[in-house]
Amino acid sequence: MAENKTKKGVLVTIGLLILTKLKWLLALLKFSKFGGTLISLVVSLAGYAIFFGWGFAAAIVYLIFVHEMGHLVAAKLKGIKTSPAVFVPFLGAVIGIKEQPKDAATEAYLAYGGPFAGLISVIPAIILYYLTHQPYWALVVMLGAMINLFNLFPVSPLDGGRIVAVLSTKIWFIALIALLVLIIISPTPIMFLILIFGFFTWWSRVREGYKRRKIDLHIKAKQKMIESLENYKDDIFYAFGFDEEGGPMVNESMIMYHLRLMRQHIDDIHVRVSDMKKWYIPFIQDKERLKKDALIYEMNLYHELIAFLQHTPDYSSIERKINQAEQEIADLEREKSKLKEYYKAKPSTKWKVLIAYILLAACLSFLSIYARQVLDTTLGYIY
Repeated sequence: MAENKTKKGVLVTIGLLILTKLKWLLALLKFSKFGGTLISLVVSLAGYAIFFGWGFAAAIVYLIFVHEMGHLVAAKLKGIKTSPAVFVPFLGAVIGIKEQPKDAATEAYLAYGGPFAGLISVIPAIILYYLTHQPYWALVVMLGAMINLFNLFPVSPLDGGRIVAVLSTKIWFIALIALLVLIIISPTPIMFLILIFGFFTWWSRVREGYKRRKIDLHIKAKQKMIESLENYKDDIFYAFGFDEEGGPMVNESMIMYHLRLMRQHIDDIHVRVSDMKKWYIPFIQDKERLKKDALIYEMNLYHELIAFLQHTPDYSSIERKINQAEQEIADLEREKSKLKEYYKAKPSTKWKVLIAYILLAACLSFLSIYARQVLDTTLGYIY
């Protein structure tokens, strides 16, 4: 008890010293590229040290750091921009990906980089154990193996889930059931969080067919809006020829006519939507839900269109609005294509991923078992 109080006192003293005497250092870290990484690393180190001691804290932070560097290196090799790693005390660390990988195979490569670097991170500890025979280094090996082996569990957002997605995302569902059983047997907060995130990731995947149909309906609504703009443009600017400067003359009465038609269309949609259900059962009532969503989306587009046309835009502004809508349609087409193609991979790629995944899991399992046996033998001999 006295020793713990002494440790806490030392940490408090160090913290006060940093806050009062080294403010310039904090300011420098704050504005440097890796300031967030260094600050969060120190905070995590201190947090682990308070509860588990400095030896354990140094080991766990080192292992997590190398794991995250593996992700960063893998992302760099694939040309994907990332933000620096940020440590989250008692939860690990995270890096932000600034752009989505082009496919699941690329995402698997990024995910594999972490546990693979984790395997490499324990090699120095293995060497040091054989040189010194100190149990501490066996502990580092066991921690490194267990952390990275846990990350290989095939549930997204864990690395294992992102790796096996190349093989089949159906694996996620099986793994979620296994994780639920483990939580029932031995509940822990971290496993419960992983279950929640894993469920939503799996659910998003199984609903991709619904998302593609939804995008199709949005594309049709955008095309309908473009058609309305084209008709508006023809009626407003060409009905009375051209003015003295050569520009198309505006037909004011046609403006009111088109706006009235659009408002009437909005009112009709509003009546239809108000008669529809508020809640729908996924899969069973997807057709009805898509119909309602499409109507609401179309209604919002016409609200936007009326707001735009009420300012009586010129010919070139309407042309830009049409071009913008066409670009939005192209973006929707790309999004739909990505949803359809993202998880597709060649059989050769799947075999490579499967073999790499099994080999890495086997190596980490072997190291975990071996290090545990060493610790059991050593500690049993000491006590």
